[in-house]
Amino acid sequence: MRALKFIGKTLAGLLVTALVLVGGFTGYHHIMLRQEASELEPVGQMTTVDEHQMSVSAHGPKNDEPAIVFISGAGTASPIFSFNPLTDRLDDDFHTVVVERFGYGYSDTVDTDRHVAAMLEDTREALRQAGEKPPYVLAPHSMGGLEALYWAQTYPDEVAGVVGLDMAVPHSYDELDFEAEKATMDLGRKLKFVGVSRLMGGDALTAGLGTDEISQQEMLTHHNFLNDSQYAEGLALLDNAATVQEGGIPDDPTLMFVSNGEEIGDFWVPASTEFADQAGAELVQLDVGHYVFQHKPDLIAEQTAAFIKTRL
Repeated sequence: MRALKFIGKTLAGLLVTALVLVGGFTGYHHIMLRQEASELEPVGQMTTVDEHQMSVSAHGPKNDEPAIVFISGAGTASPIFSFNPLTDRLDDDFHTVVVERFGYGYSDTVDTDRHVAAMLEDTREALRQAGEKPPYVLAPHSMGGLEALYWAQTYPDEVAGVVGLDMAVPHSYDELDFEAEKATMDLGRKLKFVGVSRLMGGDALTAGLGTDEISQQEMLTHHNFLNDSQYAEGLALLDNAATVQEGGIPDDPTLMFVSNGEEIGDFWVPASTEFADQAGAELVQLDVGHYVFQHKPDLIAEQTAAFIKTRL
């Protein structure tokens, strides 16, 4: 009996200690969020879209070639820094533009419609305010592929071509267990309050970034992790995929860089391969992770440049 009482007291003590530690870490997290909010320094141009701030970063010469517009995937905390390994290799010869959707990078978090049509109009308005003019070469990563394909379907005159950076296609989500996905997001939202993002890194790689840029990227990770805009995107994902599926396959010249799919699932590469066959796209299979442009920036920059100069 004494042993049982001892075990009970020990477990109770451990529980109290754990609660104190979690409470302390949560308090620290929220203090740091307030401090970091004052240290975020937008590196691009802030445009005003629907009375909210939206970040656009442009580099490189404006010449006869169409601008390359990069569209991030879901959950990429800081698209400008994430795409840097590739944009840094392209912007000597091409005009590159990264638009950070609401809830990403330095853009505001908003409680507005995240249907693909609404997100596209936000992107187009931000580009217009930043002084950019179509046609564009769209370079989407992951879920950004849905927005790029919808753009080509809806405004074909604005799209000169597509360079998919392991981009999603509608069939990429055929096997998605939405209820499990939503449960994961809901749990993540609860853990967000505790500060779980501080136990994570920033985006996959930080090659080419300076110390200040890495610091900004890390702060944006804590600031943006599963915020309201990103959560709403997740809830709209299947509807958005269905919308793009109904629009058919655009006939724009398309180059697709595809990962090995190991970070996502067995369904990823077959869905991309099927789409490439149907679209007549050039497909480059890479034995790397999902952020292909961070793993193979030299190869992707070289082949993207050749694609633009010879196919467009």
